Amino acid sequence: MSNKLVKTTAVIIITIAVVLSIASSWNDSIIVDEVPHIGAGYSYLAKGDMRLNPEHPPLAKDLAAIPLLFLNLKQDVFNTKFWQTDINGQWEFGRNLIFNSGNDADQIKHFARLPILLFFVLSAVLIFKWARRLYGNIGAIIALTLFSFSSTVIAHSRFVTTDMAALFGVLLATYFFINYLKNRTIKNLIIAGLVFGVALLCKFSTVLLIPFFLLLALIYPARERWKTILFTLLIFVIGTVVILWPTYYLQIRNLPPDKQQQETENILTSVYQKISPYLALEIKASGEPLLRPLAHYGLGLLRVLHQNVEPHNVFFLGDVLFYGSHFYFPVVYFLKEPLAWWGLIIIALLYLAWQFKKPAAGWVNRGRDFLRNHFEEFAMLLWLVVYWAVTINSSLNIGVRHLLPIYPFAILLVSGQIAKIVKRAKENFNLKSKALIFTVFFLLSWYVVENIKVYPLYLTYFNQVAGGPSGGYRYVTDSNLDWGQDLIRFSDWVKENNIPKIEFDYFGWADQSYYLGSNFEWLWREKYSGAEDFKARNKSDGWLAISITYLQETQGPIERPQYPNYLWLKSYQPVAIIGHSIFVYHIQ
Repeated sequence: MSNKLVKTTAVIIITIAVVLSIASSWNDSIIVDEVPHIGAGYSYLAKGDMRLNPEHPPLAKDLAAIPLLFLNLKQDVFNTKFWQTDINGQWEFGRNLIFNSGNDADQIKHFARLPILLFFVLSAVLIFKWARRLYGNIGAIIALTLFSFSSTVIAHSRFVTTDMAALFGVLLATYFFINYLKNRTIKNLIIAGLVFGVALLCKFSTVLLIPFFLLLALIYPARERWKTILFTLLIFVIGTVVILWPTYYLQIRNLPPDKQQQETENILTSVYQKISPYLALEIKASGEPLLRPLAHYGLGLLRVLHQNVEPHNVFFLGDVLFYGSHFYFPVVYFLKEPLAWWGLIIIALLYLAWQFKKPAAGWVNRGRDFLRNHFEEFAMLLWLVVYWAVTINSSLNIGVRHLLPIYPFAILLVSGQIAKIVKRAKENFNLKSKALIFTVFFLLSWYVVENIKVYPLYLTYFNQVAGGPSGGYRYVTDSNLDWGQDLIRFSDWVKENNIPKIEFDYFGWADQSYYLGSNFEWLWREKYSGAEDFKARNKSDGWLAISITYLQETQGPIERPQYPNYLWLKSYQPVAIIGHSIFVYHIQ
């Protein structure tokens, strides 16, 4: 395969994936997290004031807001209490800006999502480049195919959130840090520092790069290891001083210091039971002119650290959890990835086992050789270990999207082994080799077909073990399946079926009245005690609809015996299911 053909193929793959991303998101409603993200990002650029949504760094939000500056949006929301007096009034501010200020909500949605695709495109290019350097043309095409046609990757490449940004930041920073370790020049040191700073602006989970890079510096086979560690610390300093600090300064330049300090204190006291000396120092720094930018970053980081240990209602395997489960992310990852992916992993692991079939006495030396000759692959494996160890201990069990930073490295490692298998099979082209090449080609084709089959509902993808997209709700909900993305489709269904009124419990922050007008009546789990109560008092001729997240969160055992729930709906079958996430009932 010529270099020109390989590059052309790569361009075609990325282009197809981008088209699928844009087209599939066209009729998706604004999802839960996009409401505060879009509103906050617009306020950063329009006002130079980062009082909203400090629990996420600004890069993704800033990118999404750039096109909005050219839409001549109405500014009335800045005169509301959500901006002027509320403490972090991000949710109502965002909804007011998008839906209740006379702006075109769908236009805002389309324009805000386009720049986010940049994270996907750059990540795809970097994966292709890295795989090509390590595994040649075959490995590069396999890796790019697995990344670009991942239903999970495409699902989250289209939304104004920090999840794809986190994937990109980790991938970019790791690539250039390893480049520095292998070729320690001043130029590579500065580049590694700059991209590390960019990674910190993507999502707070990228702070895990700090212990990860220190481990790599400690393990990397080189003389004067202390110098490697020292220069790694310098990389952190460069990223913080040259990128993070000035970026945050620009975001908060018009935020009054006294308001920043007041909001910092209010936010921290609301989530921490008492103010420790460290938290008191954070509050004090938030009012100091020179330290304010770093203090604002610290506020967001502290908020996220607490969020990962606080209770959350989570439906998982038929139960409702409050503090998560160590099994949540392994199970979700298994169910949300195509069986073809797991087939490729099995083949790759069997090939590795075959390579290491020699007696254990030689394993130590072989391990040293692997570290010396395959340090980049070792680094990828180490990141998988570090990130998985942290993630499975988090109580924030709300979606496979939190695993996105492992996707590039898992894909690169598997693609590398598959490429070696294909190359070896081509060199020894017998019946077994033909069968092996056919199996690999079949699994890759199946992987792509799974992507096409679920279009345009990428967020709802589950493999056949879960029963496909229509069966995933039996195992998990929230952003794995239901993120408020089907409100427009639901509105279309209501209008097409001439339903004058329907009661609706919606898991989302998009404004229901914007799409449904007067066709809906508010519904919540406490409203009716059961089916008979609903029949007697409903104002919708028996029509009701419930987002599957709310429906399932009341299905498991609840600690409070009289906890309001929707268990009474178990006796009824939905007459329609919209996009796999909204269940519609007609009870007469």
